[in-house]
Amino acid sequence: MKLKLFHDTKAPIANGHKRDNLLVMSDEEFESNHGFIQWAFPTTKKSHHNLNAPVLDLDSAIWLAQRNDVAEFLENMTVRFLQFLKRTGHWKSRHNHNHLRISRTIDSLRLLHSWELADWFYDQVKMLAGSSLELMSDAKVYWDLKASTKHDRVAGAFVGLAIGDALGAPVEFCERATFQEVTEYRAGGKFNLPAGAWTDDTAMALCLAQSLILEGCFNAEDLLTRFSRWLEKGENTSTGVTVGVGQNTLRTLGDFWRKGTLVAERVGNKNDGNGSLMRLSPVACHSFSDLAQVREMASAQSRTTHASDVADECCQFLGELLARAINGQSYQIAKAELLKSEWNYPLTSILDADYIASDRNEIKSSGYVIETLQASLWAVENSQSFDNAVLRAVNLGGDADTVGAVTGQIAGAIHGYSQVPTHLKTGLNNERKLYVTSQFLTI
Repeated sequence: MKLKLFHDTKAPIANGHKRDNLLVMSDEEFESNHGFIQWAFPTTKKSHHNLNAPVLDLDSAIWLAQRNDVAEFLENMTVRFLQFLKRTGHWKSRHNHNHLRISRTIDSLRLLHSWELADWFYDQVKMLAGSSLELMSDAKVYWDLKASTKHDRVAGAFVGLAIGDALGAPVEFCERATFQEVTEYRAGGKFNLPAGAWTDDTAMALCLAQSLILEGCFNAEDLLTRFSRWLEKGENTSTGVTVGVGQNTLRTLGDFWRKGTLVAERVGNKNDGNGSLMRLSPVACHSFSDLAQVREMASAQSRTTHASDVADECCQFLGELLARAINGQSYQIAKAELLKSEWNYPLTSILDADYIASDRNEIKSSGYVIETLQASLWAVENSQSFDNAVLRAVNLGGDADTVGAVTGQIAGAIHGYSQVPTHLKTGLNNERKLYVTSQFLTI
């Protein structure tokens, strides 16, 4: 791909410039040259003025984000752009082509590096603009959207799922208080995974996210096809090996292979598992601005593998709770608003409980979807930070990876990815793939 040539071979294809040459351009060259900025800060938007400019897709963005040299280049190029803005003043006007460059830079940094760097860059731009920022009100609308904290909370909800999953995996199936307290990633467990590796919860969430990104909407057939490739070929796994598949999922994927079934059929009395809840956050990350759509998609994705009204309602509840949190609503207000809706028993039985006053011995952490959701609400409501919530959740034992994954979704949406401790980010298997995927859900 073009960006590989630009970064790997240092080809002079950024309008005649090599990658490292961009860092030493004079201010005059920076101003008069136009196409290079699309190579320095690529995005998903196609340029109508520079047809040779690269356009990011999910795979190319993940490839770039995983490279340390690209991260260093983005950081250095960000500083170079700010130097240019500091030494020049013509951009401080109502309309200027550098406004588009600023938009592109915020967007690219958020996609390929981090929301924190994009936010820092934007803060510097506003500081340099000073009172002239009022003149740039049209551009500021776009800058605010691209640097919104909603993107940080989206990353929190999606990657937080994987963090909770990976923390809980080594103690899944362990009875409470029979194992050494989990305080960080560690290897082992039933599937003998390396530290920081995740299970079916995150793998299926990635399948759901990729389907929503590439299809643009919910598509049951595409989703089930991706689930099938995960099961058969190990796609989207953390180690190349599929682990943790539930009986509901295994049976329904068999029905999909044999009969093309897109909606799970009820079999026996064990349909109310937590398998559709554990993978849910991509729905809220994708459609958080439309609460009705979130509920509809939460229900539809649940029905692909779980013929359960209880699981369906839990997914609708969690989906809207996540969407409200991503939109900036406090957990307390979001939950209060959700309590105004009509829910059926047994979901209603866990929504009015005073979890602050509940002892952990009163909380179950099984694979039953109601008990998983209840344990996650208990962990969140008794914590003041992301890491405290997920650690409290996984140390309940039982279905620890999924209770951790659901708790990670909620706590991540509340606190944002920027508030997740660094060691939980750097120690997570394929963190860059997960982060970039989260940001593509908002495009």
